[in-house]
This record gives sequence, structure tokens and C-alpha cells, in this order.
Amino acid sequence: MMDASASSSGHKDDAGNGFSLPPSLDHARITTLPQTAYYIPDFLSEEEERMILDKISNAPKPRWKQLTKRRLQTWPSDLVNNKLLDAPLPPWLETPVVSRLLSLPIQDSESGHIFAQSPHKKPNHVLINEYPPGIGIMPHKLSTRQLVVPLLWYAHLA
Repeated sequence: MMDASASSSGHKDDAGNGFSLPPSLDHARITTLPQTAYYIPDFLSEEEERMILDKISNAPKPRWKQLTKRRLQTWPSDLVNNKLLDAPLPPWLETPVVSRLLSLPIQDSESGHIFAQSPHKKPNHVLINEYPPGIGIMPHKLSTRQLVVPLLWYAHLA
């Protein structure tokens, strides 16, 4: 169940792309899940979704890594010796996804965003999984090592 207290003072779409963000993540909290689970309907407009899907599907074939029951793209790069290369995300992920995530304070009374405590202050990599029809993400758990910032943004595209 989502907190229905979102007000009209949220982030509006100035470019006419058809999205409206809540004033803060507090207004998008899913109350039946852990406290840090949020749902923002229409986070991306249909046009933005089409653009991102186009970029994903037109990525060079070497970008895809075939795994058991799925394909994977990593942006900006694969891990090298268990480390990310210091490289920016592609512009089509920076805008609209990263910029929009950074525009949302966690609470109405705060100015900091959800990445404020992370070492990079913003997302530094993106994993894109493609599952065949009828196959989805299998039950799993993260590794037992401590994550620096346990944050996951999930978008279901088309």
C-alpha cells in the first residue's frame, strides 16, 4: 500500500513529457514493505521509456553478456578486478533517470537526496537485465559482504 498523502507541490514535468514526481520519497513509500521501499508511478514518460529501450536494444552486441536464463548489460563498464572503472554513465541514463532521482528529497523537511550518503553522491553504475518471456528474476540474496549503500532502483520497461 502506498502513502496516499502526495500533494500537488511535487516536481512537475516542465518539458511536457507527462510525468509528475512526488514532493519527496516519503510520499512514495510503500507501507507494506520495508521502510525504504518506494513506488513512483510514471517515473518515466512513455517517450523516455521508448528512448531508453531504443538505446538498450541498439547497444553494440559486445555490451550484452549472456548469463543463465538472462542477458546483462553493464553501464558504464563491467567490473575489472572487482572494481568499477571511473567512467560516467551514458547521457541517456543521466537524463532523465539520474537527474530525476537526485531531484527527490527523502523527506519534505530535508534537502538531501537518497544518494547523499553514498561515496559518489549519485548512481555510479547500472545493470540492465533482459529475461526471456516466462522467465523472471530467480529468488536470490545479495552477497554476505556489507554493501556501502544498499540502494537499488528498479524500472520495468515494456
